[in-house]
Amino acid sequence: MKINSNKENLLKGLQTIQTGVSSKTGTIPILQNFLMETKESGLKIVFTDLEMAIKHFIKVDIEKEGSVTIPMKKFVEIIHTLENDKDISISVDNANKTTINSGKSKFKVGGLPKTDYPVIPDIDESNSFKIPALILADMIEKTIFSASNEDERHFLNGLLWQAEKKNFSMVATDGRRLAVNSQKDIKTKQDFKIIVPSKILNELVKFIKSSTFNDKDEMLIGLSSNQIGFKIDKTVFVSRLIEGNFPAYEQIIPKSHEISIYLDTQKLFEITKRAVICSNERNGVVKYDFKKNILIVRASSQNMDFEDEMDIEYTGKEFQINFNPRYILDILKNIGDKKIVFKFTTPSTPIIIESLKNKNLLYIVMPLRN
Repeated sequence: MKINSNKENLLKGLQTIQTGVSSKTGTIPILQNFLMETKESGLKIVFTDLEMAIKHFIKVDIEKEGSVTIPMKKFVEIIHTLENDKDISISVDNANKTTINSGKSKFKVGGLPKTDYPVIPDIDESNSFKIPALILADMIEKTIFSASNEDERHFLNGLLWQAEKKNFSMVATDGRRLAVNSQKDIKTKQDFKIIVPSKILNELVKFIKSSTFNDKDEMLIGLSSNQIGFKIDKTVFVSRLIEGNFPAYEQIIPKSHEISIYLDTQKLFEITKRAVICSNERNGVVKYDFKKNILIVRASSQNMDFEDEMDIEYTGKEFQINFNPRYILDILKNIGDKKIVFKFTTPSTPIIIESLKNKNLLYIVMPLRN
């Protein structure tokens, strides 16, 4: 194999597949490698850790066709150090020794044959649907922060994707908070309920946001019994699904409420962010004291105390409710609306937080005890 490219082109492509070598890949040396293969007048690059895989194409000049797998981290380090204005030549001999030339710099890296690399399954397009890429990224971003990252309840380490009665929803929970995001205009071939790992979804969002997709660019999503695949242009993401039963989240959502309070999102974000500085880092509590037309926010730790207030429109009875402030900040950062509404019945029952303009978005947060 022999190809020629420039530094910017190579790095941009590598960043798409460079998900970071996880601890699991250390026990299987080939998983620290990525696959390069000439294909369709370009270079196909592939990375997998056996749980997920990413395939991407880079436009390069091909002098000789071929393939090789070489260590991802070392290859990226080498490309980064090369001069920006010099072309890069990559060649592979019959022993899979890879030579990287640029200007007067020359690196040689030992590689392994393509046959040693895991085979990445294709997307099952028989049960597939399409969704605009920007809408997909937005739905993920507005929910994924509520997912768990604990090993004990692995079925919470992803988002529930549910298609039912022409309604497509994403749901995330860690047992203390809940996020639900729905779209009614996504057409799927059949109803389904699956748990998609957060890991692949985080990589998908990074890719979409770093690309130049517009509102019309669609992502093809293919489903099988234990796998999900995403395809846009020539880039493909594939992941195993999470096995297990997602909690019956509908039972958590309060059916009614007695109090609704409308708040300025940015002001509440700023005052809560200040409160976090003075709250206990481990089990921080911020107290929200609702009085007539005023919200007083307090926090304290062993050596610090904080108090601030903001004007609100509220004329009901006075009460105090306590939250983990980071849960509130996560919502305020991602809700995408200037005004939000808090809905609840008592200071000890789950609170609903909603956007005024996006009726498909719903958050539930459990209050903390005094």
